[in-house]
Amino acid sequence: MGRSLEVLHLIHSLDPKTGGVYSAVELLSNAMMRAGIQSRMSDDPKVEVSNPREWIIAHGLWQWPGRVARSFENRYLVYPHGMLDPWFKKTYPFKHLKKQIYWWVIQGKILRDAHAVCFTTQEEQSISPKTFFPYQVNEVLTGLGVEAPPHELDISKKEFWEKFPALKGRKTLLYLGRFHPKKGVDELIRSWKKRKHPKDEVLVLAGPVDKKDSWIQSLLSLAGEDPSVVWTGMLQGSEKWGALRSADAMILPSHQENYGMVVAEACSVGLPIYLTNQVNLWREVVDVGAGVAENDDRAGIQSLVDQWMGAEDRAQRSIAAKQCFEQRLHIDRTVENLCKIFEQASA
Repeated sequence: MGRSLEVLHLIHSLDPKTGGVYSAVELLSNAMMRAGIQSRMSDDPKVEVSNPREWIIAHGLWQWPGRVARSFENRYLVYPHGMLDPWFKKTYPFKHLKKQIYWWVIQGKILRDAHAVCFTTQEEQSISPKTFFPYQVNEVLTGLGVEAPPHELDISKKEFWEKFPALKGRKTLLYLGRFHPKKGVDELIRSWKKRKHPKDEVLVLAGPVDKKDSWIQSLLSLAGEDPSVVWTGMLQGSEKWGALRSADAMILPSHQENYGMVVAEACSVGLPIYLTNQVNLWREVVDVGAGVAENDDRAGIQSLVDQWMGAEDRAQRSIAAKQCFEQRLHIDRTVENLCKIFEQASA
């Protein structure tokens, strides 16, 4: 379709500190531009649309982007980005009641009138109808993804080991992300400490460590002085890729995770994945043999650690992980799927 296509992404905030949704939209917009599509992002509710053929994509629910998208005569898509997950209904019942009322008045109509509502994973699509009613949605599975990893992976690996020499040559189970109660890191630490580990096995916990945060304090206390548990702090850029490239496998024990961009990044370098079935990407990972999924309870997370310790199929899982990335988790696949929607609408 090329350069005749114009797309406007509406997002509540363009501040990178807001995290996942911003990162996903930026990746998607950049990939569209590489494909020859005129793509722009806006966090301005007063944004103007002069071309009636420009496609609008509203990212997220409950904020202004969906209302503004519906106010134009242009066709529009909506990405819920996990905001229809019933986990929130169970965890925050009072907030859910207020959102249900808003759904009846505004949000449900926004999704009903959208040309399509785009889901990033099979799991997100399957669980979303269970949260609000009435549910009148034209569902489309478009996926999401990340770009290919940088070419200097070996350099990143070397630099990572120079910064963390104690990790060189050790069999590393890597957790990479925030430390939040929903991430399940407390159960991961408990499961890790229940087993006796050879000296060459290490659990690396990579993420921002604010020692004033009471939850992080509890995790640090739980880990204690165990030398097989290593905290690296937040890793970005080359350091992050060095950690991914040097690890033996990744673990994500979350109680709720809509996508998990870090899973896609791990697959891009051939890293086997051990995750819970509350990470919505679990089907994509397991279906191709790139990893293992278990329940997000204590027994399930213990099983993930145990299976990693006894794994003898890393080489096969590594190959499957790279295939999973190329076929399902590359951001270019998402652009191709969106282009099919645009083409079908124009036919």
